[in-house]
Amino acid sequence: MDMVECLMKIGFTKHEAVLYLTLCKKGELTGYEASKISGIPRSNTYLALAGLVEKGGAYKIDGDPVNYAAVMPSELTANTRRQINEIIGYIEANVPVNTEENHPFITIAGKTHILNKLKNVIDQAGQRIYLSMTPEELENIKAELTCAVERGLKVVIITSPGFVLDGAVIYFNDKKPGQIRLIADTSHVITGEISGENKSTCLYSRNKNLVELIKDSLTNEIKLIDITRSST
Repeated sequence: MDMVECLMKIGFTKHEAVLYLTLCKKGELTGYEASKISGIPRSNTYLALAGLVEKGGAYKIDGDPVNYAAVMPSELTANTRRQINEIIGYIEANVPVNTEENHPFITIAGKTHILNKLKNVIDQAGQRIYLSMTPEELENIKAELTCAVERGLKVVIITSPGFVLDGAVIYFNDKKPGQIRLIADTSHVITGEISGENKSTCLYSRNKNLVELIKDSLTNEIKLIDITRSST
């Protein structure tokens, strides 16, 4: 992800993002100068500069000719953070929630979305977490697992040798890359495969039967590890 992409994620168009960075680097510029430096056609430049001013990314300095100056990055990020926090707060407080006991099987596609779901389930857990995956995949959620341990949760991990997490109970077994299983609080389950971004697919559910199935699978794997360990 480059800086233009980052700025687009907070609401700028591509042209607005390019012009914001141009103003940050060069200081005050006229529309003509900004167009010439950025390589954006002049008509598009004036439209993008107007949009940038409207979105709080630049100041319009009246004069002959008119100049434009970038809002300081620290001020832009502070304003954006404040606006996003207000929006998130409003969403959390006002989105209607279905309270019926309905636990469907939800398919989550894409590595990024799967990792986000894993992190959210871990962050929201209140008692215990059991999971099975390779050390490489665990590294993607290690920060969340560390916080879970620090919150006093029981964290039990089945993984290949080499992974370390202070405070967690770890069982070592050769794990097949990509396969993941997680249970949180004996009520949330995620199971499936992580590979490439577009090939990763997992199932998430609170269905009791699926939770029990994955729980039994993890319990049996731990028992086999203990048996193997005691016989060597």
